[in-house]
Amino acid sequence: MKISMSILKIIYLFGVVLLIMIARGLPLWILSLLIIIALAAPLIRENMGKTDLDERQIAISHLSSHIAFFVLIGLLLFVMLKNFVSEGINPNPEWYMLLLIPLIIKLLIVLFQNYGPELAARRIGYFFAAVFLLFLLLSHGFTLETVIEMVPFILIVLVAWLSKKSALVSGIGFLLLAIGLTLFFRGWLRLDIYVRLMMYSMIPLPLLVSGIALLVGTKNEELPS
Repeated sequence: MKISMSILKIIYLFGVVLLIMIARGLPLWILSLLIIIALAAPLIRENMGKTDLDERQIAISHLSSHIAFFVLIGLLLFVMLKNFVSEGINPNPEWYMLLLIPLIIKLLIVLFQNYGPELAARRIGYFFAAVFLLFLLLSHGFTLETVIEMVPFILIVLVAWLSKKSALVSGIGFLLLAIGLTLFFRGWLRLDIYVRLMMYSMIPLPLLVSGIALLVGTKNEELPS
């Protein structure tokens, strides 16, 4: 059975590669739909309640996805650097979006899976607050504008610290900050769509995920065992 499954996997992979190669003449939306279906099939099968995969096969699948992820990041960096060297200009925003968003998603998953909601949310709050405080200082220096724009990120640090005292209060605080910062930076709506996706993924999204995780964790703790 395992030999036949291995053969099926090889045929499946060959089919995905063949689909990408021969479907270039198709409308983009059809090609995108076919590729999404082809790539989603093994994920659905692997995460079904009843699966014929053993732990070793699942571990190998996860390892291959992990390696493929970093190969993709490496290829993105290669294209960005090649274009910068050949053209002498910074890559377009979509390249930064493709590079940063997967890394942010991976960071969030790793933190919550390894450290639990309270510690993960706290580290996420400290990390993103520090990154954007540094960004403000590099952009504006020590000016009144910097002080004004620092306030939301000081609040992020405070809410993250509160997770030590009360996960419920901290979770609500993270959600309110995610909503508030989305409104505070409403000027981003005038930016390029790729820049917007990147910026919203770097500020409101981690706070929103942290808030939801803290509230869900608090609710699970209250449930009788």
